[in-house]
Amino acid sequence: KWAFEPDPIKAAHMMIAHIDKKRQALGLDKARERVLFDMAMRRALD
Repeated sequence: KWAFEPDPIKAAHMMIAHIDKKRQALGLDKARERVLFDMAMRRALD
């Protein structure tokens, strides 16, 4: 699907909406808790 928008602000909004739609389709739109791993935690992963 192709789209053209001469206004750069509207074009940016279209791109962001498209990216958000693809993220939602992949299940990447949910926020996850981020954990900072120290060296001991990294070694425990192996």
